[in-house]
Amino acid sequence: MKAWFLGILLLLAGLALAVGLWLLGYHLMGKQAFDAWKAGRAAMGDRVDWKDLVPPEVAPGENFAEAPMVRGSIVEKGQIDPRFKSLGVPKEVSEVLGNWREGRRDDLERIAGAYRKPSVNAALGPLAPAIAELEEASRRPACRFPVQYEAGEYPALIGFRATLRTLRIRALSNLRSGQPDRALQDLQTCLRIAGHLKREPHLISALLRIASVNIALQVVWEGAEDRLWTERHLEVLQAELAAIDLLDTLQRAWQAERQGFITVWTATAENQPKPEYWRSEGDRQVRLGVLGRGWFYRNLLVWCEFVTAMVEVQDPSAHRIFPNRRIDPSVWLKDMRYRKDLIMAQIALPALTEQITRVGELQAMVDQGIVVCALERHRLRLGRYPERLESLAPVFLPALPHDLVTGGSLRYRAEGDTFTLYQVGWNGEDEGGQPGWSGEGKDRKRDAALGDWVWPHASR
Repeated sequence: MKAWFLGILLLLAGLALAVGLWLLGYHLMGKQAFDAWKAGRAAMGDRVDWKDLVPPEVAPGENFAEAPMVRGSIVEKGQIDPRFKSLGVPKEVSEVLGNWREGRRDDLERIAGAYRKPSVNAALGPLAPAIAELEEASRRPACRFPVQYEAGEYPALIGFRATLRTLRIRALSNLRSGQPDRALQDLQTCLRIAGHLKREPHLISALLRIASVNIALQVVWEGAEDRLWTERHLEVLQAELAAIDLLDTLQRAWQAERQGFITVWTATAENQPKPEYWRSEGDRQVRLGVLGRGWFYRNLLVWCEFVTAMVEVQDPSAHRIFPNRRIDPSVWLKDMRYRKDLIMAQIALPALTEQITRVGELQAMVDQGIVVCALERHRLRLGRYPERLESLAPVFLPALPHDLVTGGSLRYRAEGDTFTLYQVGWNGEDEGGQPGWSGEGKDRKRDAALGDWVWPHASR
């Protein structure tokens, strides 16, 4: 055998041995690396323990989730309360609802037709007692779901979206018939229900809160667009919107998603029984002692680092989002394709990362809604919109919200009897107030990942 060929073989063998020894040490130190990461995150104020995520205990009589009418829709046990179930909407109603983000009002005539009734009032009139009971339940001061958080139990949350759509439809019917007080009452019920979800840590709870705010904004938008709110109503709505923080809601959800995996994988690595509601996956025994345990912890650490990037896109304390921190799962998987030793982290890649973009846009719309309420109050009192947003402070607005992406000022132009209000979108570029769209024809819709985030007008 030629010396050069033998030398190449020895070199390759040496490289393989070096890589093998590095991987051996890398995984043997897996638990220490994970513990150090967790301690570091805790020192930074990150929520890396269930006690930091789970809502505090609430007396049953003060707990929205324990109200007899709603409890059955939160837990999987038992049947949904018939009164709550009655508040759902037919499938046909969901298909004809408007979309405020796209400048489309609810068509109450078509909605009544979907109910097979001559009017919305005829369809919803019999539901008044159930709506009144739901409103009373929503006024309870706190919420904690009757689930075992640390054991991995998830809430069911059945029928809430349909119920909130019913409230939205009735609110719009009252608003258009010259009864803004009643409309505001139903709208506030929607927002109180959404508020009860703000400290619930599950991703499904966060998605319901986000959907609830989106449903409620249809009423806010239509009332402002058609100038149906009085100055008193606008002042109330302005305060309601100012209390909404969807960035913290989604951040808490990602932290809880991460904590659930930490709970399960730590039990697996230590050959301990899994929490009750994760036991369906089986109690797999980790072999090879310290090496096997370290391999599990190392995979857990890499997975947690991915999810932590999702956590850090939102900064609730600064009321900012940072699009450049979001990791594209497909790109991440491509970069990790040669790390066969981290296959568990890749298999467990979290879904729904695109929700970060959508929530960023929705929070921007909530912030702009605060400004719109102040603009309408200015118009009602002075007969015109201001030339500059700064003119709203301090009489109509204590402080102006800022652009979530850049941290700078919102963009605004007064244009006679209307205005343009927007902030830059996910790409961080000012596109002159042009929203982004995707799809064609009936599939055309607003795309949160494209264009600016613009307060919509029906005329456009």
